[in-house]
Amino acid sequence: MFLLENQIPFVVLTKVMNLLHIDCNKIKPFIYDNILATQRPKTWWFRSMFCTRNHPVYQEQLREMIDVEQPDHLLDLLHRSLTEKRLPEVNDWSQSNKCRCTFRNVTELKNLGIHFKPSSTMSLAHIEFRKSKWWFSADVNLPPITVNDSTKPMLLNLIAYETCSSRDDAAYDAWVTSYVCLLDTLIDHPEDVTSLRKAGVLENCLGSDEEVATLFNQIGTDLVPNHLAYLEAKNSIQMHYENPRNIYFSQLKQEYFKSPWSSLALVGALLVIALNGVQTFFTIWPSKDECDSLCAMLKKNHHH
Repeated sequence: MFLLENQIPFVVLTKVMNLLHIDCNKIKPFIYDNILATQRPKTWWFRSMFCTRNHPVYQEQLREMIDVEQPDHLLDLLHRSLTEKRLPEVNDWSQSNKCRCTFRNVTELKNLGIHFKPSSTMSLAHIEFRKSKWWFSADVNLPPITVNDSTKPMLLNLIAYETCSSRDDAAYDAWVTSYVCLLDTLIDHPEDVTSLRKAGVLENCLGSDEEVATLFNQIGTDLVPNHLAYLEAKNSIQMHYENPRNIYFSQLKQEYFKSPWSSLALVGALLVIALNGVQTFFTIWPSKDECDSLCAMLKKNHHH
């Protein structure tokens, strides 16, 4: 259905459906219900959203898909539905080239206080970095995805379409390619998949977490993303990653808060130090009780 080489013009498809007395207006809701909605993780939040067509989020996202302008074919419709956001025009290229991403996988970023959460949209163009109320912590909202047997061919066909598309925005923006490259960066080991799965960003219907990691590492090989994609979020992640305070706190957390026992040992050591400090203080500057004050007053009066 979404093989690049099997695509026929959408106009031809609608005419064929009209000849067969099939309602063409059902194409987009069908793709949304059976392709896009099934790519969302089946967590309780998303289940509650998609279990009823009357849910406002469901209605809003379905309306966004229906409002998509006339596509070239079904694969183009799927691509437009996943990437409705255009990249901003860049006038200052020196600013756009500032991103030097040296951060690596989810596990490394998690140790530095960056936590991943699912975004409320299925658009691959929306990735957001948010600082939390604690200076050493931050959240990154990623579009959630379900990885199953159809994920790899679907992504490969979308990437191939971006590569050879005559649409200027599809070829220029390359959102799917950039999204896969970002996941390839964030996922190095099965532990990274496990973290994303526990965060509700990814649902593994493929097999082991190692298989999912291998899938994205294979697809991401030799891909070239648009360097402007997710530029603001990647710059924010990089700044957090390079912040010395965050690095120091990460080392402190890894050394003293890795397990409950090490945390208790640290608290116990701090209590011992505090008690020793109090004891030393009163040894050097002993407090005078009421009896000492009374004796001093009597001695003073006796001399008078």
